[in-house]
Amino acid sequence: MGKNNRVSILENLALVTQIGVSMATPIIAGIFIGNLIDKKLNTGILFLIILTIVGVIISFRTLFKITTRGIKKK
Repeated sequence: MGKNNRVSILENLALVTQIGVSMATPIIAGIFIGNLIDKKLNTGILFLIILTIVGVIISFRTLFKITTRGIKKK
């Protein structure tokens, strides 16, 4: 295994890790904050659902940005 091949593997691993963290963080934050607001305001699961959907939208927007940035480099 050559040096260039190892570098390529590490770059791909870093990209996959970045995508995973970028997608999980907004969703988990939306769940946590939504649940917290619902408990404070006693609104059932209204804010949990809303903020989870917002987290998913943000995650896909971030995924789109990461992938288009990778295409522009090549």
